[in-house]
Amino acid sequence: MQTIPLKNDVLTPLTKPKNWATYDTNSFPEVRVKLSGKIENWDDFRHFLNGWRDLYKHQKRFTLHFDTSEVGSVSMKYAFEMRNFIRELKSSYPRLLDSSYITVESRWVRFLLRFIFFLEKPVAPVIVSNLYNNTVTTTYYNP
Repeated sequence: MQTIPLKNDVLTPLTKPKNWATYDTNSFPEVRVKLSGKIENWDDFRHFLNGWRDLYKHQKRFTLHFDTSEVGSVSMKYAFEMRNFIRELKSSYPRLLDSSYITVESRWVRFLLRFIFFLEKPVAPVIVSNLYNNTVTTTYYNP
């Protein structure tokens, strides 16, 4: 870890800014994606998309498990960008994604998912578990 000197030679660690999306590929082909906070800028969103693209480098089938329980406010403009990304995946990459599982606790995130899949059908089956008011409902989206 890099450090910077302060007054009196006290060292304080520099921390990397936290990414909006964190990919855990330790159990590949099961990939866990933790989304947290809010998207601060286009770089945050590009990091999310590039992490997804990188999964295709394995040239093996995989499953995505998204945890959105800590997602903050997300602008509607990213829903349109997600639609474009889904189209890119369908036309540019082999169909390696088996399915996606998304855990949702926010009404806004649930709305955004419905909107995205209204604009563009998913690449692979998506199962959304909605946790709201101590009730779990499941929604399925098919390609």
